[in-house]
Amino acid sequence: MRKLIEFQVLDKNAEEYDVDLVSLMDRAGQEVSNHIIDNYKNNMVVTIVCGIGNNGGDGYVVADILIKKGFEVNILSSGLSKSKIASNAYSRLNCEVFSLDQLNNFRNNSDILVDCLLGSGIKGEVRSPLDEYITIMNKFSRIISIDVPSGIGTTCSIVPDTTITFHDYKTIMNNSNSGEIILIDIGFPKEVDNLTGPGELLLFPKLDGKKHKGQNGKVAIVGGGAFSGAPYLAGLGSYRSGSDLVHVFVPEISYDAVSTFIPELIVHKLEGNIIDSENIKTFFENKFDSIVIGPGMGKDPKSLEAVQLLINNCDNLVIDADGINLYDFNSKNIIITPHRGEIGRLGIIPTEKSMNQFAAQNNITIILKGETDFITDGMYFKQNKTGHPRMAVGGTGDVLAGLLGTLLAKGLTPYESGRLASYSLGIAGEMAYDEIGPGFLPTDLALHLSNVLKII
Repeated sequence: MRKLIEFQVLDKNAEEYDVDLVSLMDRAGQEVSNHIIDNYKNNMVVTIVCGIGNNGGDGYVVADILIKKGFEVNILSSGLSKSKIASNAYSRLNCEVFSLDQLNNFRNNSDILVDCLLGSGIKGEVRSPLDEYITIMNKFSRIISIDVPSGIGTTCSIVPDTTITFHDYKTIMNNSNSGEIILIDIGFPKEVDNLTGPGELLLFPKLDGKKHKGQNGKVAIVGGGAFSGAPYLAGLGSYRSGSDLVHVFVPEISYDAVSTFIPELIVHKLEGNIIDSENIKTFFENKFDSIVIGPGMGKDPKSLEAVQLLINNCDNLVIDADGINLYDFNSKNIIITPHRGEIGRLGIIPTEKSMNQFAAQNNITIILKGETDFITDGMYFKQNKTGHPRMAVGGTGDVLAGLLGTLLAKGLTPYESGRLASYSLGIAGEMAYDEIGPGFLPTDLALHLSNVLKII
């Protein structure tokens, strides 16, 4: 079961990986047609309302098949298709297509309305005149929605008797707003479903000009002591990915170095030379949207106790680098970011099965960093293949940790954050190599990351 936006991500990634979308649309149309043919007599009148996207294309395929099976079919369109594959389906029709403004003329003599007006890509409320057409469509005697009821999740939506949906269930759908829900497998390639792609960029929240300072993400970085550069790079990664405020908590041995790196960082001095359960108590005087713990921290047992203290008292955590270990994770929103040399600390091996089991049992998300990144929340598993070998340079993981902190702070789930972060940082690495060459640094990576996230 997935959010609606995940199907927009899939569509975008399918284009990137050259999935045969025409065949998928034909398969979807055939399955919907089979449902109608199997459950209704062909002397019934079917009215199909098509929108300008791929959802409308499904409707054109259905119309073509039903006409050939002897059904009387009326087709209405809201306008010229913006989708190439939907235009292809439209071109195969050998019948008249009516304008949607004639919809009311078909209400009394239609037995079935097939709703293909709006798909999963709708943003905001349904605008006029489509909201008026939806009101008319709801007056038809029997409604079948394709993939999702048009306008679902808004104040103006189709309420069908049946929804035939594809690939996976949608979290927003239930029997009250979608009628009987029938799930159809149309053969979307699993190997593409399991890859990150440019669709992941759709997960990045758009900047809201109405928000004030701090409302786009207030992130805490806790680390340093053993290595002072790591918490700085994590803070830089967080700022470059769109946080409003980044606070860095470091032991006093790291304070002078970190506080002079860049003026934007708000640096807090913790007493002593390591992170521990005592000096970290001052951390709880503040409230943060997310916390990154571990960069440059060292592996002193007292520091690991401090990590558990943060887990016990906070939500939205990224546990990175030296902080990676076995804990009582308490079913919090947690991301752990091991590389292959660190994953053994969790008592698991770097395989999909082992990682899935551990993530599911502990209700966390794991990002296994490498030439190919593995991302799992225990239910879903993705691979990320973006990046450049130069990203093995020290500090890259710290930038990733800060990026993850930003995404959690902006409200993404740990699994969404992991996929988007892995993909976008990999693209940033490719861009940095193209512009700078094989000697690019993590600071260059952070700068290019900001350019990647503005592409959407």
